[in-house]
Amino acid sequence: MIGYQRVMNDVQPTDRGSVLESRNGLLRVLPRSELERLAPLLHPVDLKPRQILHHSGTPMDQVYFIEKGLVSVSAKSARDKWVEVWLTGSEGMTGIPVVLGDDDEPPFRRVVQVSGSALRISRSDLQRAMDQSSILRSLLLKYVQVVLLQTSQASVCNATHDLKQRLSRWLLLARDCLDDDAIPLTHQVLSRLLGVRRPSVTQCLGALDQEGVLRNSRAHVRITDPEKLEAVACDCHRLIRYEYERLLGMRRNHT
Repeated sequence: MIGYQRVMNDVQPTDRGSVLESRNGLLRVLPRSELERLAPLLHPVDLKPRQILHHSGTPMDQVYFIEKGLVSVSAKSARDKWVEVWLTGSEGMTGIPVVLGDDDEPPFRRVVQVSGSALRISRSDLQRAMDQSSILRSLLLKYVQVVLLQTSQASVCNATHDLKQRLSRWLLLARDCLDDDAIPLTHQVLSRLLGVRRPSVTQCLGALDQEGVLRNSRAHVRITDPEKLEAVACDCHRLIRYEYERLLGMRRNHT
């Protein structure tokens, strides 16, 4: 696929200590004893922009627990058009089909949008670990529930709210996933992820910039007033964030 790449030779030597101090939210809420059992199966990897972690309709052989960066999960809306359906950052992982037992030909595509790093585990190793640990299985199923809420709420948002509110909700979710106020994405990428025209995104970002909510440049957005952005956005982001905190006990402390 033009414009995208798949990088599979980026495995770094496993550092057990670094795994135990992982920045990934799901791994951090695991009991220490559970994480110690999982650590030998996790391998640090780099995530590069436009890297495809999983092609639509192909076996999902690897699962990524994101430590830094942003991965979009996209569904096909036309022959050559993809629309983002949810985001994954340091709070989550990419292997929901594996958790649910559907790892043969999952339909969505997973692409790195912001570079970073992850801990990678094979499908078979994760499935065995879940079979052996009810704690791990319960945690990952709760994460599935959170993602279901995110996608359902996004559908409501896209159907009932204007683009400015939707863009604000997306930026707040990206901020949560990156755990950072800086979102290094171009207007073109944002328009593709939202499934709208680039001029519309540029116009909305310009309006938010003038309102003092963010600083906008061609390839970078920095949220300068998160509370004001929350006020511009609809309640959808607040509802999604509440479910993360309720089910997973995660609170985001932004830099």
